[in-house]
Amino acid sequence: MDQWMKINASTAGKDKIFRLLQYLSRFIWHNLEGRKNLRDAVARLKIIESAFSTFRKLLRLGKSIEVIYGALKTLHLSDAVLRVLLTLSRIYQSLFLFVDHIIWIGRAGLLEINRDKWTLYSNRFWLGAIILNLMRDVYEIITIMQKSAKCKNPLPCVYKNFPVVKTVYNLVPASRPLVLFAEEHRDVFWDCIKNFCDFWIPLTSLGHTSLSPGMVGLLGSVSSLAGLVAIMDPLAKLAPT
Repeated sequence: MDQWMKINASTAGKDKIFRLLQYLSRFIWHNLEGRKNLRDAVARLKIIESAFSTFRKLLRLGKSIEVIYGALKTLHLSDAVLRVLLTLSRIYQSLFLFVDHIIWIGRAGLLEINRDKWTLYSNRFWLGAIILNLMRDVYEIITIMQKSAKCKNPLPCVYKNFPVVKTVYNLVPASRPLVLFAEEHRDVFWDCIKNFCDFWIPLTSLGHTSLSPGMVGLLGSVSSLAGLVAIMDPLAKLAPT
């Protein structure tokens, strides 16, 4: 219950929940679409997906200003690589959100817009932000490898916070480096999962890949869950952001 209250108390938490529901709806309707007796259910799920998408745009109104303001803070980071990547990422994210506001205004009927054109811009800015975030993840991983931040006895570290991985750790030796990394560097691990899954969504929307709506729904759901983990567990949130 405490975790639910923590998520529900923040706009970011609510956005992640509705994002999860949005992409789950897409995943489900795509897998039901081939069944003739479920056409009504598929139509309703598509409406629900669209409703969640529109509501999330409403939740994010004004956030573009907040994000661009945050870029002023990242300009003062001591690490030059992080300074460049995070500042550019925030600029792209702010532009993505600004276009997102325009699309919401169009959906609300307050302004006539070319929705296809603005959606194209939105996906381009979103993809740019994700690529920069992935570059940051790679930089973090390289930094970790250079520092060789490992436990002297890795096994207790794994059991300490993730008892459920004991079986996997013992039975699948090949998984041990990944398990150890996920335990010792949860923030980088979950951020990589989130950005990797997100990467394919705008890439598909822009026509560079041909993933099915079901696969996009699955990737979006996994990405949303990774985002929720970062909200629930402070150690899983990559900083600075």
